[in-house]
Amino acid sequence: MTAIFISFLIITLVNVLAYIWAYRNQSDHLTDISYSLCFIAVALFFLFGYGDLTAGRIVLTLMVVLWGVRLGGFLFYRIHHMGKDQRFDQFRSSAGGFLKFWLLQSASIWIIALPVLIGLMSENLQINIYAIIVWIGGWLLQSIADWQKFTFRSTNPASSFIDYGLYRYIRHPNYAGEILIWISIFWYVSPVLSYWQWLTIISPIWVTILLIGISGIPLIEITNRKKYAGNASFQQYVERTWRLVPFVY
Repeated sequence: MTAIFISFLIITLVNVLAYIWAYRNQSDHLTDISYSLCFIAVALFFLFGYGDLTAGRIVLTLMVVLWGVRLGGFLFYRIHHMGKDQRFDQFRSSAGGFLKFWLLQSASIWIIALPVLIGLMSENLQINIYAIIVWIGGWLLQSIADWQKFTFRSTNPASSFIDYGLYRYIRHPNYAGEILIWISIFWYVSPVLSYWQWLTIISPIWVTILLIGISGIPLIEITNRKKYAGNASFQQYVERTWRLVPFVY
């Protein structure tokens, strides 16, 4: 339990330092990259600090690091290109309001990372090929979707919307990939879980709740309804495509 508490302190310290810089400079350039760096930092800390370098532990760490480097690098490049994130316009200039975001991000990172931390503290963690296959599928889905949307927005007017590639089938394929990644990570570590450690299933559940009910799909859907109000083509696109999972949601 001490190690779990230490991980929370590391995550919170990174976010508070990032908050101080972001608030002083009124910048969003560290927001997303700090998110990914926290996962990478605690994964490497637990890999080298809590056991031998076994194959199972190394593969789990690589799953987190490769996800974090890809996502963090992409989001950093995107915000550098965009200049700012409009989601923070309402409270970026408020010291207290902005700090609440960073503290909530710290708690969220810690909750999501719990299976990784428990798995890396186990010497018996084995390679789970089936979970790895699901992880690869989620990673590719998220990566391709992110790049398709970014290139579309870079080469098309703001009034247009993407409806090709993966977005032809679902409206939020990048979020579907993110959920698959954390389901696969929990699956990977599940063979070594016991007693209270099964509570770490909150990780993929929390990711799903965030993306479906709080900060992901709802915010984008509200923005799009306002942005494309009166656009018949967009309304037809919404009617013929599912949000996240075909024939389900």
